[in-house]
Amino acid sequence: MRILLAIVCILATAGCGDDEGPDTSPPEVQSTVPASDETGVDPEAKIYIVFSEAIDRNTLDGNLFHLEGLWGSVSYDLATFQATLSIMAPLDDGKTYEAVLEPGVRDMAGNRMNEEYRWSFTVAE
Repeated sequence: MRILLAIVCILATAGCGDDEGPDTSPPEVQSTVPASDETGVDPEAKIYIVFSEAIDRNTLDGNLFHLEGLWGSVSYDLATFQATLSIMAPLDDGKTYEAVLEPGVRDMAGNRMNEEYRWSFTVAE
């Protein structure tokens, strides 16, 4: 009985090799393209966000990731943690756009981003 109890205690404290405990941190934005305040951006450039970890694709769509006043479709690459926003028409020459990631995106553990993330860039003339 003591051996069985010892095995149960070892298994309960060992976990699956993860000494960090459960994931309780929401995903963060690691980088953006175009970069914040970038100028001379191609009017047909891809717009994307790279997250700090894998996100639940079902929690990210064109309502949460968009340009101020412009919506499109969003694709997500689980291998690179990259969400790409596709706007259907070229962006206006010389115009400054503000990209927006609304609160609500969740990581695979269910942790939710609670803060809005914004950055701007200017299209080439």
